[in-house]
Amino acid sequence: MKGLVYRGPHEVALETVEKPMLLADTDALIRVTLTTICGSDVHLCHAHIPTTPGYVLGHEYVGIVEQVGSKVSQFKPGDRVIGPAAPYCGQCERCLKGDIMHCMNGGVHGSGPEFGNLSGAQGEYMRIPYADVNLVHVPEQLEDEQVLFVGDILSTGYFAAEKAAIAHGDTVVVFGAGPVGLCAVQSAQLFHPERIILVDIDPFRLEAGLKLGATDTINAKEQDVLEVIGKLTGGKGADAVIEAAGAEITFQQAVKCAALCGRVVLVGIFGQPVSFPLHEAFMKNLRIEMGLSYLGHMKKLVKLIENGKIDLRSLITHRMSLNEVQEAFKLFEQRTEQVIKIAIRP
Repeated sequence: MKGLVYRGPHEVALETVEKPMLLADTDALIRVTLTTICGSDVHLCHAHIPTTPGYVLGHEYVGIVEQVGSKVSQFKPGDRVIGPAAPYCGQCERCLKGDIMHCMNGGVHGSGPEFGNLSGAQGEYMRIPYADVNLVHVPEQLEDEQVLFVGDILSTGYFAAEKAAIAHGDTVVVFGAGPVGLCAVQSAQLFHPERIILVDIDPFRLEAGLKLGATDTINAKEQDVLEVIGKLTGGKGADAVIEAAGAEITFQQAVKCAALCGRVVLVGIFGQPVSFPLHEAFMKNLRIEMGLSYLGHMKKLVKLIENGKIDLRSLITHRMSLNEVQEAFKLFEQRTEQVIKIAIRP
């Protein structure tokens, strides 16, 4: 089969690789019908996350079941499915406590032997471990593009909004209009806040945020972020703040713009240590949450999509084939065009 292989720092190549096979009686083999490129794929390629080269990248997918192990009872060949970027066993000590993010038997698809040596999605086939636990049926009336982001960036955006404890009438600020930040905007509106303020430096992505539920945008290149937030909130600050940029300046601003007893959630990945304005957070009685996102809400999110409450198809700015995946990776990595997400069809 063909797959996009990580060859070493800053080097990926579309190659012919061995087709995955069932390794356990709880596995499923799926044929990938749609996938995409994620920011963490770029982090892997840039060696910000050190791994051993030689594996197929990718962890966001829609597929059709081709084969199942003898102990798989909930899925059969021909079923359309999606699954989490980081599969989990559902049976270990961590999973039984609800901490599936740290499953003792899990890993991350398309991230090499250091993360479980699990099949990557940017190829024609994938092996899915613990299929009954991880796979989710796709309703017949939904298109692949409608559910493509459920297992990663949508789950992460929803996790951020949920952790922020957004209440009816709140003011929410989201820092970062990348794919996760935009999913956080769409997820935040599910909790009926009065205002969702999106902060970024890219006018195209800020405009995309307005279509997904943002009521206000701030271009940090052109405006004083804290001053504008102060005016929009009548000086009291934001009830909930989501940091999805992973930068020191946005982390500092997130703490500074939060209201007294506000909530700050960090889902952006920081590549290096940052200075923490601890005194201000302490004096404001802020609640700060962070960490790996919970991917256990996939069925709920599919139902919200089915009911028309979530629609992220506008994130897809480009559609390409697997034969064009190297070009797609370069485009996503370098952003030489106005790109948010690229749908890749094997």
